[in-house]
Amino acid sequence: MSKTNQVTINRKFKDRLFRILFSEKKYALELYNGLNHTNYQDENEIEITTLDDVIYMRMHNDISFLINNFMNFYEHQSTKNPNMPFRGFLYLADSYKEWAESKDVNIYSSKLIKIPTPKFVVLYNGSTDMEEEEYLKLSDAFEHKEDIPTLELVVHVINVNYGHNQDLMSRCNVLNEYSYFVSKTREYAKVMKFEEAVEIAINTCIEEGILEEFLRRRRADVMSAILTEYDEEKVLANLANEYLQEGIEQGIEQGIKNLIEDNLEENIPVERIVTKLIKRYQLSEEDARKKIQQYKEEE
Repeated sequence: MSKTNQVTINRKFKDRLFRILFSEKKYALELYNGLNHTNYQDENEIEITTLDDVIYMRMHNDISFLINNFMNFYEHQSTKNPNMPFRGFLYLADSYKEWAESKDVNIYSSKLIKIPTPKFVVLYNGSTDMEEEEYLKLSDAFEHKEDIPTLELVVHVINVNYGHNQDLMSRCNVLNEYSYFVSKTREYAKVMKFEEAVEIAINTCIEEGILEEFLRRRRADVMSAILTEYDEEKVLANLANEYLQEGIEQGIEQGIKNLIEDNLEENIPVERIVTKLIKRYQLSEEDARKKIQQYKEEE
């Protein structure tokens, strides 16, 4: 099995903190009201539609729900990702398919079928600087630009790092407290082990009344979610380094092969080829001769 297949598919992906928090309808409703300047009070008006199928690492839908015929998709991101419109397109396609099936919709009907209006929002709290907000369009990724794209999806990206977008934070206290909790975890993680930093951040926020009820009630889930996400980020970082190293090694090997084949074609003496390999690629004399023999046999 290839390395990609070994690590990319994660069939037991634990929920991230954002998803755990805002999967609770009362918090989802507060977030919706804050983002949309509304004042809904009955959390039972929310119908959670988050996809729970087998998901790929970093390719799952965080929170989606229906309210007042709006299909809301909220995604949390700690890294900037210009591909969110394409990911959103895939999420929406699956979600609308499930919605249509649940409503027994006849898409071949001669009557126009009214469908929920989509809203796709990315809440960004990574360490890379970002404006207060930006909009990403699916059409930006198209190979061929058109004045009127046949298909379009606009993603609203909002910076929710602590201290940013104060108007939104004033309307959505739970988002502000979530942002504060994340900032405290990062602050402590700079001077201590990560697991200890999470513990202290939880204790500090409980003492300060930040997400107090939620953290007391779901402390174990919070710890598991944060540590799982942290471990995943380390796996992805290690993978990136491994693939980079593999690419470097493959490039070196291709260079060795090209040098040997070109010199053999020109009937350059083996001793001179050995000298070139030692000088250019820091091979030992024994390894250089083995490489020459290897590529001689492949001819």
